[in-house]
Amino acid sequence: MAFPDVKAADHHILVGGRPAFTYFEGGEVHVGTYPEDGEGRGAQDGTPPQGARAVLFPGWETLTGVVAVSAVLAGSAIDKVVILGGMTAVPEMLIDTGGFVRPIWRDGVLTLVTQFGRGGVLTPFEAQSQIPCCHDH
Repeated sequence: MAFPDVKAADHHILVGGRPAFTYFEGGEVHVGTYPEDGEGRGAQDGTPPQGARAVLFPGWETLTGVVAVSAVLAGSAIDKVVILGGMTAVPEMLIDTGGFVRPIWRDGVLTLVTQFGRGGVLTPFEAQSQIPCCHDH
């Protein structure tokens, strides 16, 4: 099933309530589901492709407010937290999730990409409200 943008695809996943991911193919946004007894749908029968965004995943509901990187790694399916520029976040660092976390599949690992925010606290790189590049010209 194709969607016009990631916001519409996310809404479809959240309403359905089943762990899923979004990915781009043929210039469109698609939704894939993880295998349950081999019944995954989407990219390569439920295997998320490189760059796919996890929308619902184990532990996503606990990632609200300010949480330590160690808690993200221990309490969710996220395997790695990186900071823009290629650094890996250390367990003691804090992430202000803003209630919106969309990790991506990178090299077969569910990875949360972050950036430095106010006071050195990390924030997810993908914000809930996206402003398209060059939207005003």
